[in-house]
Amino acid sequence: MRWPSRARGGAVALALALLASTAAAQSLVEPPEKSAVSPTPSLSPLPKVKKPRIHFEVTVLHASSAPGGVDPGAERFDQLLRNTVRYESLKVVKAKQRKVALNEIERVPLPTGQDFRFRPIDASDRGVLVSVDWRKAARGDFRLPRGKPLILGGQPYEDGQLVVILEAE
Repeated sequence: MRWPSRARGGAVALALALLASTAAAQSLVEPPEKSAVSPTPSLSPLPKVKKPRIHFEVTVLHASSAPGGVDPGAERFDQLLRNTVRYESLKVVKAKQRKVALNEIERVPLPTGQDFRFRPIDASDRGVLVSVDWRKAARGDFRLPRGKPLILGGQPYEDGQLVVILEAE
């Protein structure tokens, strides 16, 4: 038996509509198959962005009342310290260069057995904001303009005191 052409067209349209609605219903129930080629861009993880690293120079000095003069490595600090700290000799105990990312804690071991710790919080045109923790000597947040040192001192050591100078470049 032959169907009239009008009826055949309606049957084909009905079959296509049922097929489309079935496919739509399946997509709501079943997760789509994973492609072996590459994930959809919207689902792929974001690329890791490297944190900027800030270059610091940490110098640990020993200022003492014992005679001995100024070490050649400490001469540039002698001019900064002469009016604020009393000493007869000034020696470089340690000088370190560090590259530190924002919010990363950097530790510098001191000859007293303690650590001088610092963490850059923010970097801008005005300088670097640094949080410092040096037990029993200095704690706080300091703004270091580029090229200008932060001078911290006062912790007793041997026959004098330790002075830590922190510079951001």
